[in-house]
Amino acid sequence: MNLKKHKDEFAVRMKLLDAAADNQLAQELIELHEKKCIECQEDRLSCTVRPACKNRNYLNALIEIDVTPQDLPSFCYSQYLEQIRRFIIDKKGRGMEDRRIPIKDLLSTLGVSSIRHFTTKFKKIWTNFSSAHKENMMLIIGDSLLFRFDYARGIVTLNPIHDQIENYEVFSLYCQTFSNYYNLKSSVQDLTLNWWLLSINVEKHTLSSVKNQLKAKSIQGFETVYAAEVDEKVKIQAEVIAGDESSSLEAGQLRDLFERVSKFEKQE
Repeated sequence: MNLKKHKDEFAVRMKLLDAAADNQLAQELIELHEKKCIECQEDRLSCTVRPACKNRNYLNALIEIDVTPQDLPSFCYSQYLEQIRRFIIDKKGRGMEDRRIPIKDLLSTLGVSSIRHFTTKFKKIWTNFSSAHKENMMLIIGDSLLFRFDYARGIVTLNPIHDQIENYEVFSLYCQTFSNYYNLKSSVQDLTLNWWLLSINVEKHTLSSVKNQLKAKSIQGFETVYAAEVDEKVKIQAEVIAGDESSSLEAGQLRDLFERVSKFEKQE
């Protein structure tokens, strides 16, 4: 475990004060946690069932800033991978959200040799499956498990809930994936550089029925969400406003909208 050399990566993510102050804070934070990690791993039972950092969030943060596996706290990391394996394969353990894993380690943990092998294997196992790919990003969802593969960084995120949707291309890819998974027809438009529109067709429903079931005020992350009749079809329109080249919409909020619409009671 060698964490001190990664203080610069921590400091860049912090952006709290000036660069020098952030560097100092990052170094102190890493030193404190390194001591905490050593003590935690000395008690292997506690590290396994109740690690010193809740939900292994510190380990997750280290992976997020691209700390290599050989520099991670080794026993803690081995337990982390086992928890992920049990959660995906055996459907056991606590729910896992926003968990980062190096792609190579996820594949080896699940006993597959490549992402193609991963998709081929689990497409046969999972009752529902959808995937979409563009450039350095691939989304896969099956049996309610969502994976975001970032090829450029070599990291996969399991069940990205708080993953901020940073641009229109990522927004479009998520919409395509959720649309196929929840069997809903949808389309997206970039009306302007920072104004995006998602339209979801709601078949076999009246406009009033959709409005009653939508409960738009409880939907988070969008600028506005409303039901409308467009070209004689009932649709849900959801608008996203992006600022500083990123939106405030999170992947979990977008998924929640698709899931909610998929559960509407149909009006014959």
